[in-house]
Amino acid sequence: MWTARLSLGEAGRCTFSLPTCRTEHEANARLEVLAELAGRLLAAGQIVLGMPLLEQAAARDGSALRDVRLALDQLCRGEARPRPSEETTFAEFAELVVSGRLAEQYPLHVKPLRRPEQYRHKLNHVLDVLGPVPLSRLTLDHADRAIAMLPGHLEASSRQGIAKVIHRILALATYPARIIANNPLPRGWVPKADNNKAKSSLYPDEDRRLMAAVDIPLSYRIYYGFLIREGMRADEAGRLEPSDLDLERGAVVLDENKTDDPRAWALSPDVVRALRVYFAMCPPKERVFSRPSGLPLPGRDGAKSFRDHLRCAGIARPELFETTESRLNIRLHDTRATFITIKLANGRTETWISDRTGHRSSNQIHNYKRAARKVAELGLGDFAPLDEAIPELRGKGRAVGGARLSEGAEAGAAGEGRFLGAAPPGQTPTSADVPAASAAEDEAAADGGGLGPRWATPALDAATEQPEVIEMVGVSSTRPAPARKYRQRNRSMTSGRRKQ
Repeated sequence: MWTARLSLGEAGRCTFSLPTCRTEHEANARLEVLAELAGRLLAAGQIVLGMPLLEQAAARDGSALRDVRLALDQLCRGEARPRPSEETTFAEFAELVVSGRLAEQYPLHVKPLRRPEQYRHKLNHVLDVLGPVPLSRLTLDHADRAIAMLPGHLEASSRQGIAKVIHRILALATYPARIIANNPLPRGWVPKADNNKAKSSLYPDEDRRLMAAVDIPLSYRIYYGFLIREGMRADEAGRLEPSDLDLERGAVVLDENKTDDPRAWALSPDVVRALRVYFAMCPPKERVFSRPSGLPLPGRDGAKSFRDHLRCAGIARPELFETTESRLNIRLHDTRATFITIKLANGRTETWISDRTGHRSSNQIHNYKRAARKVAELGLGDFAPLDEAIPELRGKGRAVGGARLSEGAEAGAAGEGRFLGAAPPGQTPTSADVPAASAAEDEAAADGGGLGPRWATPALDAATEQPEVIEMVGVSSTRPAPARKYRQRNRSMTSGRRKQ
């Protein structure tokens, strides 16, 4: 077997076995690899902790050697952490999950949480009971007690959400973390939520009244009108960036969403025209939709504002604002229910609808068919064109909504994205709808930091560090010398072939 010797500073002179090397050439090549890895460990001051990794690098090949290199990279960057053990508590492991560190360790099996603050909020209800319990000793009784001690005012859906988080944490501790052998929570432990309550939606005439209510800031009405006509989730629309829209062609691309299922579709022509005019009046910055103050518009937390704006528009249908044992009051999320119901009533297919909403099951859309039949039988019609329903945009969509912008409009929209048009003659945005630009934003614009695709950001060059010089003592072999008879036999065979 071949061995290699390296002089490693404070670690002294060390000898490494090279079980995978068959020739002197392979042994010298592995010695070069070990010297390079040891140099990086010395430069990072991690040579003592990195000795086990060097031993593994000497004995492994292929993908196993690649894994050693990745672990050594983490150690040199100061990212190496002790592996969780059976004595790791539920709270400690939950922090690994919520912080994203578990996703870093197992990128193929664990995805980073999109909203870790929601996980933290749910875990806070049970950490007093489950937090200090080691994972190896956590039982079904612990979990049942944690759920039983939840505050009484929590609804069934909230209890179900907390139980799902507990189950997920323990499932990850089983695999890929492999801290415990089995999840102590049996199948079916997560309680069922009461989803039988009727949900509310708007009628087309109520939508027209909402869009026409000039007392409501224009930024909110364009946001509501977009949700109602395109079926996107409120939080998805709130995260839209200008690069996600192509208003020149009338399309939207939604890569990041709740179901991790990227989707794209053609926007309704009236929505395209409305957005062109609105962006000409109020050019977007980081987000497509924002409040008059410049902050992002509410997603999941926008229900109260939505109901207040409905009342402001003179919409007073009681079932929209009352919560009973059989019905929920209207929420911002119910703009999706409005979209699905009205589009089904007007003959759109389930496929056309699911392309926009992201529903994966036909059963989810089927739940809206009864309400859609009622709308169709009443002859309530479809939504009014958005660029005509909003008074500030009425009659302006055709002027700005051409396939290409005029030269003057392109000059006026420089630095604001290719889809922005010039403001219509005589049309100026109101102070309530134009957020004030900060000094930092003005400086960014002056430096050329305008809007653009997210992938256009140049990467910074990383500074390279030179590792310390390693003294390569050499390689040696403990393999016995070949027998003389074997060499003599080879000579005889060679001379025999020459004679022939």
